[in-house]
Amino acid sequence: MIRRGTILFLFLLLFGSCSSVKVNGEARFRLETVAKIKRNCKEFIGREVYLRATYLGWRCNKGCTHPRITRSDSCIADRTGCIYLLGTGKLDPITDKGKEFLFRGRVEISPFSHTCYIKVEKVDGVK
Repeated sequence: MIRRGTILFLFLLLFGSCSSVKVNGEARFRLETVAKIKRNCKEFIGREVYLRATYLGWRCNKGCTHPRITRSDSCIADRTGCIYLLGTGKLDPITDKGKEFLFRGRVEISPFSHTCYIKVEKVDGVK
């Protein structure tokens, strides 16, 4: 029988917030979550972040607050929530919808809705 401590250790090992990803086979970067960025928005403003998320195109979840920057803003979602993007990194809001990508961008806050969003700098496919 597995002890509770062992189960807790395995759970934290698998689902801990210390996720990282290797990009271009060279460097490792910490993956953030949408929930952490939205919860600590002011701390993230101007910081470069990496997110592994599903591209939703223009079909954003109801819980996703629009930053009102442009009318064509799209969004992404991970297991923790949804956040809008400024710029798509050349993704097509129709044909790329539902696919998982690695997003690199900077966290910004909308002066209109005071909502966090990601200004996309680069998008890579996930294998």
